[in-house]
Amino acid sequence: MKYLVTMILGLAISSLSYGQQETREANKTSGIVAHFSLGNGIAGGAGLSLLDTTRQQTKTKTPVVTLGADYRIGRRFSVGLITGYQSINVVVSDSANRFLEEGNINRIYFGFRGLWHYGRNDRVDLYSGFKLGTVRFSTGEITGPQARQSILVEQNNRTRYSLGIIPIGARFLVTDQFGIHAQMSIGAPTFLSGGVNYMF
Repeated sequence: MKYLVTMILGLAISSLSYGQQETREANKTSGIVAHFSLGNGIAGGAGLSLLDTTRQQTKTKTPVVTLGADYRIGRRFSVGLITGYQSINVVVSDSANRFLEEGNINRIYFGFRGLWHYGRNDRVDLYSGFKLGTVRFSTGEITGPQARQSILVEQNNRTRYSLGIIPIGARFLVTDQFGIHAQMSIGAPTFLSGGVNYMF
């Protein structure tokens, strides 16, 4: 009887360990990964056209704050949604350096992304992919002598489409659920971002 109880307990512990191992393996190939990032840009310019030589501009940008989540489909693919926000303060002067206007331009990005995962070891997940979305430009309060006929308002209350390529990115897992990431995105200019992620 004692032998039978020991054997049943041994089988139960083995089954539990095997189930936990299977769960860990499943988490590696499916599930949701939420991510928060800080970066240096959103595709799409803001402010005056480069062709406008009669005005000058000075821009002060906040970091881009990005939130999103990806759903892993098997070992190689994931799809997800991503949203980002950035504020840019623009000061406009004429060719004689006389102040014309100043205001904030808000950029809100919302899009979809798909990632190809190269396969990972226990702690590193390398990937490449693309982003497709829209960028909404809106202006805040405009001040200055040209505020009533603001070129900032004229050129920045609009929506545009954005396509970006992610040539390389990497997640580094600190625990089974928490990690950090860094990636490069190529849109209009090249953007770098990094942040944290949490796997559900």
